[in-house]
Order: sequence, then structure tokens, then C-alpha cells
Amino acid sequence: MLTYLDIHLSYTLPIIGILILITRPFINRLEIFKIGCISATAVLYAIPFYNYYVYNGAKTYSPESVLAVIGNVPVEEYILVIFQTVLTSLWASIFVQWSTPCLNFNYDKHSYQLIRWLPISLLSVATAAGYTMAVPESEKFYLGCILCWASPAIILMWYGAGNFFVKKIIPSSIAIAGPTLYMCWINRTTVKEDFDLGESALEEVLFFFVTNLMVVLAGSSYDKAYGIIVTYSLDFPHQFSVSLRFIRQMIRAFVTSEYSTPSDVTQDIKTSLKVLSTSNAFGTSNYLFHAGIRLDLIILYAFCRVTDEMFDNRTDEKKKKLKLELSKQFISEVFADRKSDYDVKKTPQEVKIDWRKYESEFTDVELSSYRAVSRIAFFLPRKPFEELFAGYQWDLEFTLVRDENDLMLYTTYVAGSIGALCLYVIIYRYGNDINDLVDKVDYLTKHAYKIGQGLQLVNIARDLVTDSESLGRCYFPAAFMDDEKEDLRMLCQEKNPRALGNKKLKKYSSKMIQLANKKQFESVGAIKCLPQDLIGSVLAATELYRGLINLIQSCPIYPTRASLPNLNKLLIILNTLYIKSIQYIF
Repeated sequence: MLTYLDIHLSYTLPIIGILILITRPFINRLEIFKIGCISATAVLYAIPFYNYYVYNGAKTYSPESVLAVIGNVPVEEYILVIFQTVLTSLWASIFVQWSTPCLNFNYDKHSYQLIRWLPISLLSVATAAGYTMAVPESEKFYLGCILCWASPAIILMWYGAGNFFVKKIIPSSIAIAGPTLYMCWINRTTVKEDFDLGESALEEVLFFFVTNLMVVLAGSSYDKAYGIIVTYSLDFPHQFSVSLRFIRQMIRAFVTSEYSTPSDVTQDIKTSLKVLSTSNAFGTSNYLFHAGIRLDLIILYAFCRVTDEMFDNRTDEKKKKLKLELSKQFISEVFADRKSDYDVKKTPQEVKIDWRKYESEFTDVELSSYRAVSRIAFFLPRKPFEELFAGYQWDLEFTLVRDENDLMLYTTYVAGSIGALCLYVIIYRYGNDINDLVDKVDYLTKHAYKIGQGLQLVNIARDLVTDSESLGRCYFPAAFMDDEKEDLRMLCQEKNPRALGNKKLKKYSSKMIQLANKKQFESVGAIKCLPQDLIGSVLAATELYRGLINLIQSCPIYPTRASLPNLNKLLIILNTLYIKSIQYIF
């Protein structure tokens, strides 16, 4: 006969182990804290309920099948509460964590109130009905206990996160269904053989469904609260920490109704996502980071894309130069109070900007991106933004890349700067309470620039033909060319890069790849200094470019604009997250 402990060892623990292996690259300290809080709360909330229905005979246990009893309940039953919570939380994380939290906010007050109060009203009725049924020794005693125990908790969570849950109803339903079916199967095949269960099969299913609903809804409550915090950082200044201060802020964010917050913040983020919808590199790597970092990267990458198109499109040069000057004014306004190039604020600080002078020249999409950046600028340094616009000025003036020094300067401007900004996102969202990360900021910044340079060199290697045909530009150093005058004429004036011949294009591309490899070799070691749960995500983003290098080199004819198939991207990401990243962790 199986003991209760045997059931845990044979059925619940192995599945938890498998889920841990699957979710390992995506389980960060926020997820660990969330699962810990939900597990602890679940045990505390279950104690009176379990003891009450066992005391009144709704469920009995064979003494030889349990290790010990606390109150009226076997200790294994409390362990099951923890195991089920962990199992369901890990399973849910596979399905529910991929969307940006603010996209699940409901800003329509009428529908918000309807979705909030209608289920609460029905649950209140269920609570009252359960109370009337929970009469010891009655036929519906166990069902009544479930209703009057679970409904108040669901009401509380639904009040704050019901709308958020409904927006993610499909992945949330899968998150509930999987563990429910599995728990019912375990109960049917093992527990019924060894224990005298005084409830019907329907009540068993209801119990597992309700408890898994409570776990998934609790996870949604946490995700909604944290989503409010990272979306409205100016109003919720405390970043994640295991502290009462952060917990109090989470509770305040949880009870905040989304419709009472300014929707233009989320609208600007949606615009940023729309801008990035055609970006293959970002679309693949974005989801590897947790919600806070992901949201800031969306804003930053969209800003880079918008500004890049602003100065690359075919509008007249006078208009481009005017927008460049306005952009420089914008940077000056945003960072007016900074004492040095890399001075940042540790607490949120709203920037006062007169948007009227920008509204007359910038498009709605451009304004949206600039507003979004202004909201997160307090934890970002000024220097990388100045460098980024110096790179745009380089392009507007068609400055020739004469040698390797020019090349390194240009890649520092347009890509190294972005690498540095990404680092400061990580430091703010993750590192304010990690002294080691903050102490190494100078070292990490230096190497973040190199990582950005390396990725840009791969872009140059890939875009020799595209840059020439579409823009009449060449970023390959003139000093490296076989015939500088003729090659530049073909690339920049004639816009006929294929006239150089396949052999020469492959040669020039290989030179850029050689420099990119050097930058990666110099910088990749710094990834080890990042928090362990971020190493895989950062490494995967760089490895996608390694895959692009392999693709370019493997093509016998230089491709016009090489791109990795989705399957190749997936294989690279999986290999990096589950295998290659391990050497950087241990």
C-alpha cells in the first residue's frame, strides 16, 4: 500500500523537478519570491479549513499511511499544499508570462466595474450557499466547506486582479486545467485505493479546480501589481526587494484600478510595440527578460528604431536636420540636472518638458516614443543618448568611414551607446540592492559598449548591399578596400554593390566579422558579472548574431540581407539558455 509520502515521491516531486528544468532559464528572483509568498499564504489559509473538515469526518486517513499529524491533519497534507502551489505556479509560468503586463490593463471604467463586481456578486452568493451547506454530518458538508472557504479568497483576489486575469483568460485557463487534470488523475489512481475519502468524485474535481484557480489567480494578482509598478514607475518608486516597503507598495498597486491611471502611458508603450513589430531581432530576444526589463527595452529599442528611421527616410535634408536639432534639445531638457555623463537618479523623477515645440515637427509616433523615453530617463545616463545622435549626425553628413578608428567611433555612437543603456536598465530594475552589480558599473559599462559594437559590426557585414542600394552609404572602412576610389563610387554613387563582385563582398564581410569576433571575445566574459538569471537571456541575444555570422559565411553567394529562419533562432535560443549559459553560471 502506498503511503502519502510515497505518492509525493512518485507523482508530485518528479513533475516539479521536470518543470524546474523546463522553466529554469525564466525563473528569476521575482518569480521565486512570488511562488514563495503564494505557497506560504496557501498553507496558512488551508490550516483552519483542513482541520475543520477532517475534524468533522469529511475525510479520514489510515494511521499507517501517514508520517505524523499536526492538529487533525497529516503533515503530508500540508506538504501537498506547498507542492501543488509550486507545481501549478511553475506550470502557469510556461503560459502566462510572455505578454507585457500593461497590455492586459483595462482602462474602460464601465467594463472594468462589470467584470469586477458581477463575479464578486456570484461568489458572495456561493459563500452564503456554502455556509448553509457546511453542516457537519450532512451530505453536502464537504461541498459547503469548499464554497465558503474558497469564495472569500477568490473575491479578494478578483477585486484587484479580475480584469487582468480575464485579459489573459486563455493562457490562464491552460494554467488551471493542466494541474487540475493531473491532480485528479493522481487522486483517482492512488489516493482512493489507500484512503477513505468521504466526498464524491465531483467534489474532488471541484476541490482541485478551485485550489488551482486560487493559485493561478494569486499569480495574476502578483503580476498585475508588479505590472502597475513598472508601468507607472513615477508613482511607484520602489523596485523589487524582499522588504515590507516593497510588499506595501505591491498591495497598493494591487488595489489600484487601471482605469484610474493615465492610459496615455500604456498607449505610448503600445505604439512602441507596433514600431518594433517588424524587428526580428528584438521580437525574438525581448521575451527572454522579465517584465520590468522587457518593458524598458521595448521603450528604448522603439526609440532607437523611430530615430533611426527619422534620419534614414527620404524626407528632405532640411527637415532631418531640424529634427536632429530638436532631438538634441530634447536630450538637453531631459538631462538638464545631471552632474556628469553617467550620473543617474536612484529614485523616480518626473521631467518637465514643453512638448509644444516638438508637436509641430514630430509625427505622432515620434512624439509617443519621445514621451515614453522621458518617463524612464531618470535612471538612464545622458552620454549614450548624445552619442546616439552624434551617430545620426554622422549619417546625415555622409561622413566617410576612412579607417578602423572611424569604424570603432561610429559603432560606439550607434550601437555601443545602446548596449550601455540596456545595462543601466538592468542595474535599475535589478541591481539597486545588489552592491556587487552597482560597484562594477564602470567595468560593465565599458564592456556593454563592446558588446553593442560587436553586434553592429555584424549588421555592417550583413548590410553591405542593403546600405548601398537603399541609402547610398558604406560603413566598410575605405582603408580596407582593394580599390578605394572605384569601390566607393560603386557603393555610394552608383549604388551598385554587386558590381564589386561576390568575392570582394564576401571578403569585406569577413573582415567585419573578424572585428566583430574580436569585440565579442573581449566583452563576453563580463556577462559572468550579471545576475545568474539574466546571463542566459543576455547571452542568447548575442548568440543570435553568432548564428547570423554563420549564415553569412555559409552562403556561397553573398546574401542581400541575411536573416535566420525562425526554427534556427529557436534552436539557438534553446541551446544557449539550457546548455551554453551553464558555463557562465558555474
